[in-house]
Amino acid sequence: MVGTGLTVMGERWQGPATWTPVPEAKDPSMMRRLEKSHDKVIGYSLSGEVTADEYTQLASELRDEIAKHGAIRVLFRLSDLELSSFFTALDERLSFVRENRDDVERVAVVTDDTATQLLSKAAQAAPVELQTFSSDDESKAWAWME
Repeated sequence: MVGTGLTVMGERWQGPATWTPVPEAKDPSMMRRLEKSHDKVIGYSLSGEVTADEYTQLASELRDEIAKHGAIRVLFRLSDLELSSFFTALDERLSFVRENRDDVERVAVVTDDTATQLLSKAAQAAPVELQTFSSDDESKAWAWME
């Protein structure tokens, strides 16, 4: 079977003189739940331009976790987050924390972006324990969440 599964320049070769276009892959979600999440410790990765729908989904998922576990701890891994997305995330996160202040014990922010670290530190006035960590210290962030 010569040519089965061979892709050349975005098109799949089905055999001599037969080409089938391969559909372009959709951009992956800019928000995803991290595999290390367990019980009341929940982690999310946010990158690029995160949509309002994704923030709504995030808040809904966190509310579901609060319903299951009572108080929760949340880790946000931020990488290459668009500035507008960061401000939206900060506003949404603080709004969520204010609304659920008795149910969110800790928030960890993992990022290498200096501006994001500074703004996250400024947000520490929120009524919850919040710490920032570099991506090299993500394992320390997870340990702190326990």
